[in-house]
Amino acid sequence: MAYSLSRDAFQQELQGQCTDLFTLRGAGGLQVAVSNYGARLVQVAVPDGQGSLVDVVLGYDSLQGYLAGQLSMGALIGRWAGRLRDGLLVLPDGSHLQLPTNSGPHHHHGGPRGSRFQVFAVEDVQSDALTLSHTFRAEDDGIPGDVRVQLHLQVTADNALHLAWTAEALHAPTVLNLTGHAFFNLSGLGSTHGHTLLVPASRYVPLAPDVCPTGALAAVQGTPFDFRQARRVGEAVAETDEQLVLAGGLDHYLVLDEQDASHAPPISAITPAGLRLAALLCEPVSGRAMEVWSTAPGVQVYAGHGLKADPARDRGRGALQGHWLWQPGDGICLEPMEYPDAPNHPAFPMRWLAPGEVERGAIVYRFRSL
Repeated sequence: MAYSLSRDAFQQELQGQCTDLFTLRGAGGLQVAVSNYGARLVQVAVPDGQGSLVDVVLGYDSLQGYLAGQLSMGALIGRWAGRLRDGLLVLPDGSHLQLPTNSGPHHHHGGPRGSRFQVFAVEDVQSDALTLSHTFRAEDDGIPGDVRVQLHLQVTADNALHLAWTAEALHAPTVLNLTGHAFFNLSGLGSTHGHTLLVPASRYVPLAPDVCPTGALAAVQGTPFDFRQARRVGEAVAETDEQLVLAGGLDHYLVLDEQDASHAPPISAITPAGLRLAALLCEPVSGRAMEVWSTAPGVQVYAGHGLKADPARDRGRGALQGHWLWQPGDGICLEPMEYPDAPNHPAFPMRWLAPGEVERGAIVYRFRSL
């Protein structure tokens, strides 16, 4: 059964704004709870075919849990997802700008005042849809130019959750790289190492010793990062590979191949065209599957080694007795996004948004049975 959440536990004044919890329900039975603190997916409850719902994302049962817990748990990550090496941003004229750092020497997941730490404005609430907004400001993250993001979340009848955004650059050229950071577990409890994962990607981005990209691309053939055929996550994590040692586990960016999008989810009123399959995650015991579709060129696959059974950070809801002390691998993140550290690597595709320019992007999680 899905854990019953208390809305009151998420209502608080924070940063001079009101936080809240919103529950979206789709005609197919999918139920999604979202907090406007960090635009977080607090709960994704999937019908089990027997009249019950099963939580398939890790989460806490109160706002305080998110304030004290894993920083990225369930959040929308921006303005720049991933790391920017040494906190540096190469500007279009070739000069370097120093940004605030928050992960050793690096600017990570938007820096110390990124979107995961912000209260989003609530613009519209429907039974199956929610619209939030946030303006990334140069004074918060050091990146030139402000950008206003409107985030639309909608649960559709085919048991899919659409996260779609429009982003408008304001005043000056700027960059944007958004992703979702939900930790998925399709079994609802225990390790995800028995899940199988398929990612249609022939290349990945190797990491340097500082856990930032080398700037090159490498073939996945013969590496732990070859998910072109579905394989167990635990099998990949158990391989002996220098890249796994550098990252502390599986935490790498895979570049998606060109593909036929004829099986993409139906485009909703909020979702732009151009979706392609980023990942297919399956749990063979329960028979649950999740397709991840996105407009991004690649996906960061993080197998959750940062979950360390720390009672201060890793005690979330989910166990039958009320709480679950998360172990390494109890959740897996599939984060469609732009190339990591792209502004600092000329070979990686990226673009600056000109003032007044609007960019649209989306991630769709679609749930089904095997």
